[in-house]
Amino acid sequence: MARILSCTLAAFLLGVQLSTSAPTQETTQACTAIANALPGKVLTPGLLAQEYAYETQQYWNNALRTIHPACIVQPESAQDVSAVVKLLIKYPGVQFATRSGGHDPNVGHSTVEDGVVIAMTNLAGAIFDPATNLAYVKPGGEWNTAIGELEPSGHVIAGGRLGIVGVGGLLLQLGISFLSTQEGMAADNIIGWETVMANGSIVNVDAATHPDLAQAMRGSGSQFGIVTQYTVKTHPIGQVWGGLCLFDNSQSDKLYAALHNFMASGEQDPKAAIIFTDLILTAGLGTKLLFSFYDGPTPPTTGPFADFFKIPAIECLPRTQKYSELLFANGEFIRQTLSRSSFRTYTIPYIPTRPQMYAEIRNKFAKIVLPFLTPLRPTSEFSVDFQPLPSLIGAISESKGGNALGLTASDPDRLILEIQGIWQLPEDDAVAYDLSKQLTDWLDTVVPTWLDEAGMDRNMYLPLFMNDAAGDQPVTQSYKDYAKFKALQRQVDPEGLFSTRAGGFKY
Repeated sequence: MARILSCTLAAFLLGVQLSTSAPTQETTQACTAIANALPGKVLTPGLLAQEYAYETQQYWNNALRTIHPACIVQPESAQDVSAVVKLLIKYPGVQFATRSGGHDPNVGHSTVEDGVVIAMTNLAGAIFDPATNLAYVKPGGEWNTAIGELEPSGHVIAGGRLGIVGVGGLLLQLGISFLSTQEGMAADNIIGWETVMANGSIVNVDAATHPDLAQAMRGSGSQFGIVTQYTVKTHPIGQVWGGLCLFDNSQSDKLYAALHNFMASGEQDPKAAIIFTDLILTAGLGTKLLFSFYDGPTPPTTGPFADFFKIPAIECLPRTQKYSELLFANGEFIRQTLSRSSFRTYTIPYIPTRPQMYAEIRNKFAKIVLPFLTPLRPTSEFSVDFQPLPSLIGAISESKGGNALGLTASDPDRLILEIQGIWQLPEDDAVAYDLSKQLTDWLDTVVPTWLDEAGMDRNMYLPLFMNDAAGDQPVTQSYKDYAKFKALQRQVDPEGLFSTRAGGFKY
């Protein structure tokens, strides 16, 4: 813990810089108006400067820590957020962003240079209602906090698999959970959204009164309003089993075979879940990480899940523990304090006749990034996370009212790739972003061929997964109901407050 705190302090000190630009007069006027309306809740470089500097450092991607908003608002209620939105309407030239936990690495999504940032720092935590078995979850902070506060009740909600992930961002963008094969996507379990709309009104959205909007808000990001509280169905929880295993590349063939078998048979045991990470390091060296989860104190000793743990590992740490302890350990392992980072995503169907696909993807990416990963960049690394998305999840999603992605019971088994990069220098940004794009460009050409060879439909529905996407990827355009949700967004936001003035993916 002392090491984490010292690294955080170092990041804070290194990240505090003076902005070289200046906000417009209109933005300054907007910040002043908001400060007058919400005294003590608005931070600027000159007003509550220490708190302002701290807030600018609450981002996982170090590149975002050098961005300087004109002011940062810390609302404490839906009414506060409503007041901010109503004032922003009066200043149409002002750009703004909303930040939950700060885990989204995309530039322009959760902070804005010389604009207004609405930081949900003081709108965090979760409360369990034993009368209804529902949780009331605030959007701010990390899953460590939300799960930690719910767990003593014996219930949790489907949410982040790593405790450092932000609550609001994951829930708005759909969210894969360790519990997804039992409960569907994280957003599928939301039954109510306390939302500040584009006109500043506070609306309690639910499927009974706003069915189209409720479906849209399960996976559309922040385009329909600013959510200040979620009402969420819970999942009973006790002791769980899981943890991290590290393997060297000599075990690649066995690990890929186990992954392929798990993809084929994952629905046989919905309590089991994994994240399979192929990590590529300097000079092409690498390792493989397995984040494992089993919803129970004792895992099975036979079957597809158990097969992973029969493979010799460098280190393997799964154990029986609290769910919150597992999420915390997963998150702290990858917490970055001084790195620039990127996400990119791709969706691939499970192809039964192509067990070599995982190695092909990893080897292609290694070839792409090898010229970048020289000894001159010793701390840089890239990875591909293979994340199973079995058809069972679509069936659960449909049974709970559906989501923006349009998952259904007729879906195929799919695999979501999260392509990550970590590097240090700002002058490497453009090159590093492009390396991940080179991999998805290659997949655009080879996946149809793989499907043809397997006798599968090359036009099958393979939407992009928003939580893992790069800012330039056409995520919502990949949704089957894109036109429907685009029209709905224009209906609830006719002046384009969220579609033109705030960050995030757009319809």
